[in-house]
Amino acid sequence: MRKIFLLYGLILGCIWFAACKKDTTTPLEDLIKADSTLGTKGAIISVSKDTTTVSYGNIQIKFSQTSTCFPSKEIVTFTASGVDLPAGGYYNWEFGNGNTANGKTVTYSYPAAGSYVVVLYVMANANISLAKVVFPIKVLGEQTKPVASFTFKSDFPANLNYITFNSTSSVNQGDFVQYIYNWGDGTQLISAVGLTRHEFPKKINDTTYAVKLMVTTNSGCKADTTIPVLIPGIYNIKGSENVPTGAIYEWDFSDGLPVKTGNTITYKYKYPNDYDVIMMVKLNGRVIYTTNKLVNAKGENPKPTAKFEETLVSQNSTTVRWSFNSKSTIPTSTIDSYQWDFGNGKTNNAFYSFIETDYAKESSAKTYKVQLIVTGNGCADTTSKTITIPKL
Repeated sequence: MRKIFLLYGLILGCIWFAACKKDTTTPLEDLIKADSTLGTKGAIISVSKDTTTVSYGNIQIKFSQTSTCFPSKEIVTFTASGVDLPAGGYYNWEFGNGNTANGKTVTYSYPAAGSYVVVLYVMANANISLAKVVFPIKVLGEQTKPVASFTFKSDFPANLNYITFNSTSSVNQGDFVQYIYNWGDGTQLISAVGLTRHEFPKKINDTTYAVKLMVTTNSGCKADTTIPVLIPGIYNIKGSENVPTGAIYEWDFSDGLPVKTGNTITYKYKYPNDYDVIMMVKLNGRVIYTTNKLVNAKGENPKPTAKFEETLVSQNSTTVRWSFNSKSTIPTSTIDSYQWDFGNGKTNNAFYSFIETDYAKESSAKTYKVQLIVTGNGCADTTSKTITIPKL
């Protein structure tokens, strides 16, 4: 009889407990050991390496993020666990951008970078919520693709070894936090800014350095690029001495025509003038030496042509007057001087292209040689004619 009573009591107890579990959530909330209405007030967040842990009562959430660097994409893995949670319960995740997932462990990739609020609902069943855990997360987005690039220029003509470098790198999301320049001369620079200057060693020959730039974003993504940078040598050229092998001579004759190349060169000017001739020595396309000299050119046809006309002007019983008119020419310039010799002992070196002179009559007719010398461009030409003076 006692055995029957004990068995009956156990059956009633089980029926009563089952009825209590179905009709109230109090025993289940006690299992959580935290008031779900407090939200995150009781949550503790800690970070260890690449894993973040959110502890709320006896519920623990861990999440970690993969690299966002191209070509991979950032994937977040969330895992929830707890002590004394009821069997058959499940987890509902809200990722803060309208998307949800169910499961003890879920993965999610955020399309866009930003800060989000994640909510985890621990559910006993579809109708009973045991706890709500709210925590923040900052993500970098699906892909971060940095592209490294830079420009360089010489800003200091007095020191061609001192070069300015400027990063023109780009990234689709995030920011650059580090720039590492490897100058190729055994030194490097680590900087938080992409604009910098570097002075390369001074050498007697042109030297090309492989300058490498590596950039790092705030997501830890890296990219690099290498560009050859030519640093000119320092040449002690004097005239034709110490000119390096392979150098090219260029001549600018300052007459508006293209430059000429060659070590020894002959040039003919078309027009007379004073010209500032510039000689440049180039190596690898760069001028390493220059000098100039003023040249007085006579032009393409510098020599004048002497010519004149004679005309009998008048005569009387004792004298005869002749006139002489220069018809001399010079193709590309002007006549500089006229030198007349009338053959009768008279000369005239004044700048006269037209002149008259008298000849005395004598007892017999006499001939005279009239000569004209003209000069121009440093050149001279002579012509002469014969005139006859009648007798008295």
